[in-house]
Amino acid sequence: MSTDSASTLTTSLIHGNPAKQQVQAHIFSAFAAIAWYNAIELVILCFVSFKRRHGCYFWSLLVASASIIPHCLGYVLLFFPTGVSVYICVTLIMFSWCGMVTGQSMVLWSRLYLVLQNTKVLRRVLWMIVVDAVLFHIPAIVLLYGAVSTPYGNFAQGYNIFERIELVGFCIQELIISGIYVWETVKLLRLRPQGRRHGILQQLLIINIFILILSLIVVVTEYVGYYAVEVLFKSVAYSIKLKLEYAILGELVAIARGSYRFEDVQSSSREINSFPSS
Repeated sequence: MSTDSASTLTTSLIHGNPAKQQVQAHIFSAFAAIAWYNAIELVILCFVSFKRRHGCYFWSLLVASASIIPHCLGYVLLFFPTGVSVYICVTLIMFSWCGMVTGQSMVLWSRLYLVLQNTKVLRRVLWMIVVDAVLFHIPAIVLLYGAVSTPYGNFAQGYNIFERIELVGFCIQELIISGIYVWETVKLLRLRPQGRRHGILQQLLIINIFILILSLIVVVTEYVGYYAVEVLFKSVAYSIKLKLEYAILGELVAIARGSYRFEDVQSSSREINSFPSS
């Protein structure tokens, strides 16, 4: 590892006058602590909330939740003068980013069938997640490792541009999946204008709209100029979105038991323990 590589990436995280640097450092530390706390809680909830620990929904939740921990760790090791190789930091950041972002999309997809019975649409959404993972993750990994190896070359400039494209691309992907969920939930609300199921569907609708708003905020923070704040705010935002999934879990079980015959509900709902939503 060259000293130039580490210093270039570190100065890209924090810049400006000393007062601004100190403020960013405090916010950076606070976001890292919040994200780690949420991630540890999420991992514990994964093992507590499921009767049987298998299925797409369980593994997506577990991988996305656990990935937050190394993602924050990579930035902390890079941000503060720990002496850890920049290649280790970049490896922690990039591969955990894959698990965190694509894992979140898989979480959204794996519960989409509860409000959408069109298998063609479900299959197309899954293919969209797979294709986007290949199109966005692989070039970003290559460009960042290239930027580390040659910090003053074209790789660094290419990564800065592609990082924004990648973030917007994944945001659009989550907007599409959540948008389908919201649309189908609204249709169900029209079919059930009153009763307990109506209230449950309203709660699901509000939670998914809030998830949509968080996705948009992540993109907006990319253009604010406080890069040190933005990189860890993404982790906090994803941890909040995953915690909202546990608020949805109890409602999904209620819908599954009330709207369908329970024996017809797919395994990911049957594997969830009964517990009050957050």
